[in-house]
Amino acid sequence: MPAAPLLGQPAAPAVPGAAGAQLDKLPAGTITLGRDLSFDQIRSRGAGGGTWMLASMELVPNANPIPQARNKEFLEDVELNLSLAYERAPGPDGKPGFDFYSSRVRIAILKARERVPLHFFIPGYIVERDRLPREPKYWAVEISVSGIPQEASANTVSRDYKTPQMLKFLPTFLGKVAQDGRPNDGLLMPQYLAPRGIAVTVRTLDTTIPFIREEGGKP
Repeated sequence: MPAAPLLGQPAAPAVPGAAGAQLDKLPAGTITLGRDLSFDQIRSRGAGGGTWMLASMELVPNANPIPQARNKEFLEDVELNLSLAYERAPGPDGKPGFDFYSSRVRIAILKARERVPLHFFIPGYIVERDRLPREPKYWAVEISVSGIPQEASANTVSRDYKTPQMLKFLPTFLGKVAQDGRPNDGLLMPQYLAPRGIAVTVRTLDTTIPFIREEGGKP
């Protein structure tokens, strides 16, 4: 079994809410990924040159399971957080290090069964400076709807975390990204913050997604 970068205490299982009560967590299938994340490179010229990293995913919303939802066909205030871990060459101690990146987006509303493509970018000169490989070693997608987090599942994590045993340790990985990824805040850009000359080269770019923009940083 491939080893995860960090192991800590396994996460406690979600406790379902009573009928009509506010849910503690949403079922894992509330919003799924149509397939695993894909990674590509985009060559650029000009001040933002180099070879940019592209991470792409497709959201598949399903019916809203929140008892208080105004309409089960719509999911409101959808928040998504993408975490990436790129493996560095071993240091003097012989152990590999990691470069961590994360990015968060909020979407005002989605409709059930309407697929939504999302794209994230790392600037080419960051990729060149840090010698980032084409794909990260580990990745994870966290999702919430109306402030309620969705249960993690094999559908929203990279290969090494897909087994039930390893999925229990996902919070340790996410905590590491949050702590050690601070120097890279803002470098993993959602599509609406990436330069237009970069974003428009993506064939599946959807410019109609109703993002709630927070360029000023996390509230």
